Amino acid sequence: MQDLTFVVGEDRAVADLWEALGEVGIQMQASCTFPRLEGRIVHIVVTDEEADTAYDALRARSFIPLDRRKVLIANINPRPGELGRIARAIADRDAKLYILYMATGNRVVVGASDLDKAAEALDVVTG
Repeated sequence: MQDLTFVVGEDRAVADLWEALGEVGIQMQASCTFPRLEGRIVHIVVTDEEADTAYDALRARSFIPLDRRKVLIANINPRPGELGRIARAIADRDAKLYILYMATGNRVVVGASDLDKAAEALDVVTG
């Protein structure tokens, strides 16, 4: 999986971004958006196979790329403190946590300096 991070302008541009992905047949695995001083940041998780298509489609629509990195999506048990437990388990394995946010279906998106160590902390198999 890959997390593609883009900067967009006003709030309406987020809809344009997600519509652009739909127009080229991209099925997002997860996504989140949040404001910054100017514009918004949008994270989109897609499969490795669709990452280039998604990236190119968004660049063609003049969205500004900020980051692109491999990530894991793992099933979790949604309970109080679970994200803290995950972050601690990754930190205890000396991996730097870059991204951690919730996805649909009780899943979490994790980007870290060492995805193998993050996968070990989450008890998932990397591909």
